[in-house]
Amino acid sequence: MNLPPLAVLLIEDNPADARLVSEYFAEGSDPSCLVTHASTFAEAVSFLEGHQYDVILLDLSLPDSHGLETLHRMHAYAPQMPIIVFTGLDDDELALSAMRHGAQDYLLKGKFDLNLLIRAIRYTMERKRAEAEIKQLAYYDTLTGLPNRTLLMDRLRQALVQAEREQRHAAVFFLDLDRFKSINDSLGHSFGDQLLQIVARRLKECIRSSDTVSRLGGDEFIVVLNTLHSLEDAVRIARKIIDAVSVPITIEGHELFSTVSIGISLFPADGAGEESLLKSADLAMYRAKERGRNTYQFFSQEMNQRALARQQLETQLRRALQHDEFALHYQPLIDMRSNRLIGMEALLRWQHPERGMVGPDEFIPLAEETGLIIPIGEWVLRTACAQTKTWQDEGYRLRVGVNISARQFKQPDFVASVATILAETGLPPATLELELTETALVENIAETITTLNRLKGMGINLAIDDFGTGYSSLSYLKHFPIDRLKIDRTFISEISTNSDDAVIAETIIAMAHSLRKSVVAEGVEHQRQLDFLSLKECDEVQGFYLSKPLPPETFTHFLRQQSPDRD
Repeated sequence: MNLPPLAVLLIEDNPADARLVSEYFAEGSDPSCLVTHASTFAEAVSFLEGHQYDVILLDLSLPDSHGLETLHRMHAYAPQMPIIVFTGLDDDELALSAMRHGAQDYLLKGKFDLNLLIRAIRYTMERKRAEAEIKQLAYYDTLTGLPNRTLLMDRLRQALVQAEREQRHAAVFFLDLDRFKSINDSLGHSFGDQLLQIVARRLKECIRSSDTVSRLGGDEFIVVLNTLHSLEDAVRIARKIIDAVSVPITIEGHELFSTVSIGISLFPADGAGEESLLKSADLAMYRAKERGRNTYQFFSQEMNQRALARQQLETQLRRALQHDEFALHYQPLIDMRSNRLIGMEALLRWQHPERGMVGPDEFIPLAEETGLIIPIGEWVLRTACAQTKTWQDEGYRLRVGVNISARQFKQPDFVASVATILAETGLPPATLELELTETALVENIAETITTLNRLKGMGINLAIDDFGTGYSSLSYLKHFPIDRLKIDRTFISEISTNSDDAVIAETIIAMAHSLRKSVVAEGVEHQRQLDFLSLKECDEVQGFYLSKPLPPETFTHFLRQQSPDRD
């Protein structure tokens, strides 16, 4: 019987020895062998990056690696590939050390023939396969392929060591499928097993590659999250898991609906060791069951209260969009040379039915994280354009600035969405200014420039908001088609008393003018700031000293008092 050819990587710096091995294989064998020759460790690594080999023949003495260190490095780089040490060193102690450190066989140069070499390769591959099977049985769950309790505890120990070293949090999730027993009882264990396999795959898709999903047995799973930055990271993953598990599953024509209860413990607050964290997460999971299932609970009551408050705020935020609870206020923008009103910035407010007016600092970060900022941002843009067009129809020549979030800006259909809104509202593109932060602009320079050029091609004005607080670069400004820089209020608040802030503001104004861009100063609160900005030839200003943000009706009255340019 002809077997498929074996792929052999020969790592040997002696040309004569390499030629001899190649000639042996060329004599013909079953299976035949395809030999790739590398003369250095670095060259071998380059071959391994793009190819899979059945076996590695490794000389321990190479130009760029020597002795057992060569074996250690190769085993670390290709842990799954069987390695035969191929050397001229007739040293029993070295041979034993090589076998203990990952080699499957040890061959002496000049003391083997083709049959011995082929037999050694076959035995080596079989031993490696057997080792892999033993490891799989010892450390992995046979049904789902996830790490079992033994491997979980090792991974969890490593996660806690890393979290302690980096002074960060780690989290343990204890997951239990809701009403899994009823599926087993009604449809049989085969359906239950398939459901567990699907859930296992979905759980792996919800976490980072550095995290761990393990099956303890039955319908219980453990998730270990390494090095969390904040509580919100754990909340986000928990909600992601709940959403993923709850997607209907079809097995052999039966549509199954599954939910999961999750208990969460945090390191080091809820336990210093593996067992204590698992116990805390288990107790928290039962609290989640008591709360009605398909939810998560923290072991700490304080964490639960924070998570519950956040969850309630998210629910209310979704309702706010549906129930028209959002409103826009408009802050006037004054031209420094003419001292006339030339436009306004649209600022989002939330008219909460119980709490009253809620400022953006409280809910915008949550909207960003949950993705609600995309529909909210679209509403803001459409509403601001429609209102500005109404004022323009009354004869006022005004420009409106609208803040665009990084997440909104990166949407593939963002430019098309802006074009649609302009077409629907009839607002001239030249009277719309989109304000973006520096952080949003520098995430992907090439894509950013393409998007900005498309917007600029439509005639829209573009501004960098909160300038000076992000990662601005003159080279970026040179290539971005930006019309205006808005100096962040932190540099304006003390320009009349703090020489450093004064220098920064003056430098930004001079730099912007040298690049033929206008400058807007935000947060002007008293006359001394206004005098300084006028002296330094700042183009436009806004702030409480001139006017706080106004609702549309009040802004209309403000317009009539200011008598800006009218057609």
